[in-house]
Amino acid sequence: MSGMPFGQDTILGKQFNGAAPQAAAPGSKEKVPAYVTPEVMNRLRNAVVHMQGLAALDDDVEAPLSLSAYVEEAIVEKLRRDERAYNNGNPFKQRRLKNLKSGPPSTK
Repeated sequence: MSGMPFGQDTILGKQFNGAAPQAAAPGSKEKVPAYVTPEVMNRLRNAVVHMQGLAALDDDVEAPLSLSAYVEEAIVEKLRRDERAYNNGNPFKQRRLKNLKSGPPSTK
């Protein structure tokens, strides 16, 4: 065993069997396999609750519907910045089908 939590025919746990990933059904969601420090997680939760409270008092405040919505919006914003900065504003090309490094950073 390689010590990887997933088999060799997976990308972050998703089966690929050598074929390109298929388009997801409209409206479907996928869990993000990421780790954050407890400090960041606490700040994230605090931000979402705070923004939802502000939105209840002020119609001009756009509050996230959920923690997931807040995280997805942040990811999309960062992707767009990186695409503009490093790929002429275009989405990055489809990666080759191989396992991506996942999990917390190594301290070795």
